[in-house]
Amino acid sequence: MNPKKAIDIKFQIKGMELLESKLSEPKQPLPPNSFFQFDLKIEHRLNLEKKLLIVICEVSILNETKTTIFGQLKGSCIYWLENMNDYSVNKDELSLPEEFIVTLNSITISSIRGLMFSYFRGTFLHQAILPVIDPKMMESNKNK
Repeated sequence: MNPKKAIDIKFQIKGMELLESKLSEPKQPLPPNSFFQFDLKIEHRLNLEKKLLIVICEVSILNETKTTIFGQLKGSCIYWLENMNDYSVNKDELSLPEEFIVTLNSITISSIRGLMFSYFRGTFLHQAILPVIDPKMMESNKNK
């Protein structure tokens, strides 16, 4: 049996930003308890000089058949990593443990869920709450 080695990466959240948002009123009122689909994209960007990793999450809220986009929100969580240079491959790439990437993605998705709830409150998308998502299932555009 091989126990997993503990990861010791010291980090903290330095900020959150709402980058873009869009709301498209439907032509007809939505029925109560409408079913929504969500399209989620994750992207990672670096600032090695400042030891920052920026995780950008973009969410589109679509109708049940994914033919109409009702709203979009794009936000970021900015993380400071104390020992970032230990993982530097070159000026544009890091080699971080997958478990740590999953943790950052999870924090970011949860934070974006809160931004969505706040931004769409009082609109026809008030009940379009991003479901819990397993961040291990996310494909991300890492370290760009």
